[in-house]
Amino acid sequence: MSIDDTKTGHTAVAEIFWSAVTSCALHGFSATVAGMALAPGLSERFLVVDRSAEIQHILAEARTRLSDRETLIDVEPLVGSVEGYVPAETWSQVLLRDHILVDLIADFLDRVEPNLDPELLPECGSFGPWLGRGTGSRVMWDAAMRHVLATHKDKSGDSLFARRLVGEVLSVAQRLFARHQGLTSALTQAGGGEFDDLDLINEVMAGVLGGHDQRMIELGLEP
Repeated sequence: MSIDDTKTGHTAVAEIFWSAVTSCALHGFSATVAGMALAPGLSERFLVVDRSAEIQHILAEARTRLSDRETLIDVEPLVGSVEGYVPAETWSQVLLRDHILVDLIADFLDRVEPNLDPELLPECGSFGPWLGRGTGSRVMWDAAMRHVLATHKDKSGDSLFARRLVGEVLSVAQRLFARHQGLTSALTQAGGGEFDDLDLINEVMAGVLGGHDQRMIELGLEP
């Protein structure tokens, strides 16, 4: 029995949504902290500390939106498979990983945010400032990533890592949306049934992936 079968209406959707957000934050924090072992110097280690603090802020709010952990226990292993299957093995991959995931999540939320009911929004009312794009340690993080990538004459390893990471993220997202039709409907507001919802969410994902490919090209990587 899926979580959608045990609860009904907005409560079930909100539980699934915030469980997914909490899971992303948990594993984002874990992967970022693990990256400290690959940091080449003290300034890079402090960058990890600052970025981890931002993720903790997201996690602190997201976990308060859960009424219980039943749904989280169901969703978390699925989201966590990204970290397990595509671990960062170099400092550039630590930087690239967070850059890619934040932009994918932010772009996706930008596209669905107009459809979201209030209970699916953060307290500040929008996910843009919540994710810290263009502010705080994100600016320093992305600058560090671009600097490191610019020193790599051969970027094939970074390109391969990015492709594997995005492929796993897409696989997880597709499984999550297929399993929790109520969430898919809430994100699209299609109202036409399961297949219409999935068609629309696939269109959203196609747009997100198109934006990602362009960002990788601008970084000198092969999408």
